[in-house]
Amino acid sequence: MASSDMHDPHLYARVYSRRRRPKTRSSLLKTSPSLLKNVLALSVTGCLAACGGGGGGSASEPQVTNRAPIFDQASYALSIQENTGTVIGGISFSDPDADPITLSISGTDSEAFSVTNIGSIAFVTPPDFDAPADSDENNEYEITLVASDGALTSSVSVIISVTNDVSDDEVRRGTLFGLSVEVGEVSTPAYNRPSTWDDQDGDCISDRHEILIAQHLEGDGAYPLVMSSSGCFVETGRWLDPYDDIYYYSASNVQIDHVVALYESWVSGLGNLETALQRRYANTGSLSEGILPETSHNFLAVGASSNGEKGSSDPTQWMPRNEAYHCTYLKKWVLNKSQNRLLFDQAEFDFIQSRASDCGDEPLPELPANP
Repeated sequence: MASSDMHDPHLYARVYSRRRRPKTRSSLLKTSPSLLKNVLALSVTGCLAACGGGGGGSASEPQVTNRAPIFDQASYALSIQENTGTVIGGISFSDPDADPITLSISGTDSEAFSVTNIGSIAFVTPPDFDAPADSDENNEYEITLVASDGALTSSVSVIISVTNDVSDDEVRRGTLFGLSVEVGEVSTPAYNRPSTWDDQDGDCISDRHEILIAQHLEGDGAYPLVMSSSGCFVETGRWLDPYDDIYYYSASNVQIDHVVALYESWVSGLGNLETALQRRYANTGSLSEGILPETSHNFLAVGASSNGEKGSSDPTQWMPRNEAYHCTYLKKWVLNKSQNRLLFDQAEFDFIQSRASDCGDEPLPELPANP
């Protein structure tokens, strides 16, 4: 600068002003890189905090969980009568996610069934009660039904019982002791002994004790019938077991025999009837309503020895040791089966027919109701 210029105050001011001017951004980058780095870091951190974090700047979508199909019951016990079709109803299933469901069948008797195009199960061939195709040959088919949505499965146990259509059972008619009887064989469910000894007339005396009263033999007053203090139970008296021709004097030693045993009745057709009818028959000796047990020829007061020996045998397998009672016994047997339309198998019919000529056709007496 020339010396003359130093005395110019305006020029001095301009020079001073240039020296005090703040540094520009370009000079800051050049002269303070560390400071810039810190400033940028703070700026980025502040943006992340204000924008809710990184990762693209948007919230994550909720995870979808698949759920397995469900059945409306934990297990199923279903039935179908023969000659009524093949499709099994009564099973309901769904998928919580509305996914399509595929059914499959496994288990002991699975080969007898298929899945229909409407999502139900059906017998491959129509079931025949008289020719069961299940593994136990008892007309109870056991399978496992599996429902799948393609990823998850659920399964349920199913038992399907086939019941009899009596209209297709082949029987023929015959005559024994002047009574019409039916000869043939029928399949029945597994034996389930009906409950016995109700109080048919509601007088507090059970059907068992009504029979004890009716068949008590007083012997001209020597053996009076003794009842409990309540008047509801027989305690002592006298009863003759006609199978052995032996007397009993205490009611506790007397058993009531079904002449046509309950098991024999069951396999002769009783097993295919409704439970209420089975119970009525077991207590009164009749399928008809309003019959009192003491009026039935199907009950006898006997001892444990003969009753245990007889068991559920039919006449081809057992006859009373007291031969004098054979004709009466056979007539009671035929009367009971004829009245209740229980079947005779061929061997049973032939045996009784072979003995009928020795007994004549004289009917059994009617048995009166208790006073």
